[in-house]
Amino acid sequence: MASITKSAEATQTMHQLLDDPSGYYDHIRRYSTAVILASVFGQRGVSFQSPKVQALYHAQDRFTAILEAGATPPVDAFPFLKLLPEFVSPWKKEAKEIQLEQKSLYYSLLNETKDRIRNNKKGFCFLEKILDDQEKTGFSDEQIAYLGGILMEAGSDTTSSTLLTFVLAITQYPDVLKRGQEEIDRVCGSDRSPSFDDLDHLEYLKACMNETLRWRPIAPGGIPHMLIQDDIYEGYFLPKGTILFANTWGIHMDEDEYEEPDRFNPDRFIGNPFGCKFNPEASDDHRRTTYAFGAGRRVCPGQRLAENSIMLNIAKMVWLFDISSPSSEPGDVSMSSAFSDGFLVAPKRFPVQFIPRSKKHVEVTRKEFLESSEFLARYE
Repeated sequence: MASITKSAEATQTMHQLLDDPSGYYDHIRRYSTAVILASVFGQRGVSFQSPKVQALYHAQDRFTAILEAGATPPVDAFPFLKLLPEFVSPWKKEAKEIQLEQKSLYYSLLNETKDRIRNNKKGFCFLEKILDDQEKTGFSDEQIAYLGGILMEAGSDTTSSTLLTFVLAITQYPDVLKRGQEEIDRVCGSDRSPSFDDLDHLEYLKACMNETLRWRPIAPGGIPHMLIQDDIYEGYFLPKGTILFANTWGIHMDEDEYEEPDRFNPDRFIGNPFGCKFNPEASDDHRRTTYAFGAGRRVCPGQRLAENSIMLNIAKMVWLFDISSPSSEPGDVSMSSAFSDGFLVAPKRFPVQFIPRSKKHVEVTRKEFLESSEFLARYE
């Protein structure tokens, strides 16, 4: 069911890009949130202006802003700061407000799900299954509300930011789009858009996804981890309990690992699952295709779901559109100026053209849009 939902919402997004290409930024952001709303809570996010979509992004933006390095005082290093009263420590007030905003959103979605169950109007979603098993699992309402909320927040920004980064990349690397279209045309033709069944046959577009995740990772500073035992790294003693950040940006931009790391080059992943300079057969067991989702035991559990969504949308966009910059001048792709600041980053709005490749592609998309709308009506 989740795969059908993702495919239907991807088709909706392509239709929105056809009708309103100038709103591309919001349409792509809507997609990832709409998939989570439907799959987890059994609700639709028809447009970016939908109240639930807006509420999620407002809470998410405030949360990621306060997580940014330097946004709050170093209370771990200076514990006495925790004792300061709230009127001289505004970060405490901000954190409480964010908590209340998140809790209000999560509980409203939980209660709406409960109401549908009571009224025998199930939406075929994850939270309904959890509620059905609540007596057996012993989960409290608070645990269920936050479980749904965390799934929603974790799956929204990551997918949309990666898709926007891909669009930004191909406006500056048009040969990548051309090769992707050649591959998608061989696999799908023009009579239908790509589906999940096609993804395993799209080697170059998979390389495009992996290169997007490497080139501009959404969490460039990495996710904090805590050592569960003493360790030594390059001569430095790190005691148990130390908080470490895996510097994703530093890893992905390492010239010892990657040839011309700042260049968007999907070819590095063709025949090499790690995209690195070294022989992939000689790589150690800890090497990963991308560190954008973290690593180790705490790697993002939704990585495969996110990659499937990213890959499907890339395939559908490349199949349907010629995507280009309206300017002949080189565009800004710098992480320091073309992307937002924060714990999680995304491209700032940039000029781009989405031009349908043919009338046939448009006709197929509009037909598939009607079919997907029938399926998604169950969530309205």
